[in-house]
Amino acid sequence: MASLVNFINNFKKDITSLDDPDECKQFFFKSIMHLIISLEIASSSILDEKINFSKLKSSIPSSLGTEERIREVLKDGIKKNFFIERKSFKKNQLKYYKISKKFSLMITNWYLDNKAKFN
Repeated sequence: MASLVNFINNFKKDITSLDDPDECKQFFFKSIMHLIISLEIASSSILDEKINFSKLKSSIPSSLGTEERIREVLKDGIKKNFFIERKSFKKNQLKYYKISKKFSLMITNWYLDNKAKFN
């Protein structure tokens, strides 16, 4: 049980730590919306699935934010090169999102750091 408490305390610290010099972590923990969108895009990327705006919007409860807020976070993530916007090769040319290698590495390292605390 102590390892779970350690994880919770470290997770809270990550969320509330505004002075972390890592720009990836600052973006990741900037808000619940940033965190959820990052995790949705990361999991889709890991599974080699394509997540477009419609899928992303449907996976995020409206209680967490508006469609416009989702767009803002996406644009910010693309601008900072944390998310990569691609176009499908299908006729309708839907845009889909992937996670950048730099951002993926930060999430992976964060996961491994926290996973080690459970063992």
